[in-house]
Amino acid sequence: MPAKGKHAKADSTTKSRMAPWLVVAMIACVLIVAQTLSFITREMPLETKVQFGDVKIETQILVKNDAGEEIAAADGDQLGTGSSHMERIVRVKNTGDHPVFVRAKLQFACTDAKGATHDISDLVEYTHENPADPAAPSWTRRTPDDGFFYYSAPLAKDELTEPLITGLEIDTTQVIDQYGANCTYQLVVKGYGVQSENQKSENVFDAEGWAE
Repeated sequence: MPAKGKHAKADSTTKSRMAPWLVVAMIACVLIVAQTLSFITREMPLETKVQFGDVKIETQILVKNDAGEEIAAADGDQLGTGSSHMERIVRVKNTGDHPVFVRAKLQFACTDAKGATHDISDLVEYTHENPADPAAPSWTRRTPDDGFFYYSAPLAKDELTEPLITGLEIDTTQVIDQYGANCTYQLVVKGYGVQSENQKSENVFDAEGWAE
């Protein structure tokens, strides 16, 4: 009988230790925003809401206006033939009530005249700028690379990340050679958030519960 009570206590302790990780695993979200550089196509954000609260992030694709203010980038900008550079500032904002870890994935695609979509991310070079303050949070990659950019610090309520990218450059000649001249180009940013509270570590690379 004492042995049974001992096991029961151990089981209870194990469950109590597991509980925060179960919460973390559920409190996560994915947000996808797409910007087409020929005509409008946007994907709606996805959010996961649970009993314990929710994670909300907003992924933004921006440009600067004449006054130097960041505004939403308009769809329909044209890419010329040859090497083309475009200003595109990508940030993530925490619009929820809890601090979150965030990660993001970039994709650049083209849709040909027949409606087939092709991933041409390997033909794009992104412009990255380090924060003015070396001590400020920044975007970083995991080693080995898993395709995501991770923000190095938790994002507080209503806080914006530093820019993930500030521009992109692509040689459209290569795209035309492969897929024809009537391609529509699309920048897709997939943002992922998970609560940073109750995680086992303050390191974003150790965060658990990412939505896929």
